[in-house]
Amino acid sequence: MEYVHSRFFQFILLVLSLVIVLSPGPSMAGNTVTFALFSREWAPFEMIVDGEPVGAAVELFKALMPPDVETTVELCPSPRSKLREPSGPVFARLESREWVKDAENFLWSEPVTSVKTVMYSSKTNPREYAGDASLYGLTVGCIKGFVYPIAEHLFARGKVVRYDVNDDLILLRMVKAGRVDVAFFDDISIAWMISKSEEMNNSDFHIAGNHLGSEDLRFFFSKHKAWEERLPEINRLIREKRADGTIDAIINRYR
Repeated sequence: MEYVHSRFFQFILLVLSLVIVLSPGPSMAGNTVTFALFSREWAPFEMIVDGEPVGAAVELFKALMPPDVETTVELCPSPRSKLREPSGPVFARLESREWVKDAENFLWSEPVTSVKTVMYSSKTNPREYAGDASLYGLTVGCIKGFVYPIAEHLFARGKVVRYDVNDDLILLRMVKAGRVDVAFFDDISIAWMISKSEEMNNSDFHIAGNHLGSEDLRFFFSKHKAWEERLPEINRLIREKRADGTIDAIINRYR
């Protein structure tokens, strides 16, 4: 009987050892990170070409993570949800802190680059932006689920009508056809979209002379303690790659 008990306890110890070894502990969480790429795409930052994830955000991610960190990219229909998981692998995104309502639940890097919010309207019914009052009574085309810091208070007060669609190209077609008064885009995405379009060009639209603001894009990560310890190194790399021109070179390839 004592022999049976001894073998049983040895088996239990072996199982516990395997669990400890195979579990994603702090060291693993600090050495691997996965970029959660939006499967609906956010061109030119997040795209899928021939089944492969590509884009400015992917390039920046790979260029700015520490060299000893293993990086991968995963396509996700709801990418932020990956970062909200309390345990398991560390995931990352590149967005503005202003776009994320529960920003305090993530780890944020220093700014990597920035985008400007620009306003497009039909060439036949041009609109200019000169503060909140210039938007009163307008129907604004927006991407469903996206946060527009400059106009959220106007939507909430009913001063501006928000019209949501699921796709940037559809929204651009609606602006051209006059089905919405104006639409908001980030300057890099809209320039990329029009440059790649066979049906539209800049002459089809009026671009407001004043932009509506700018947003800093930062990497944000799952809130894991082991990964929090890597942030100072990531921030140092961001500063270095900004100074040596690496970040600008990547962004300029997508302008």
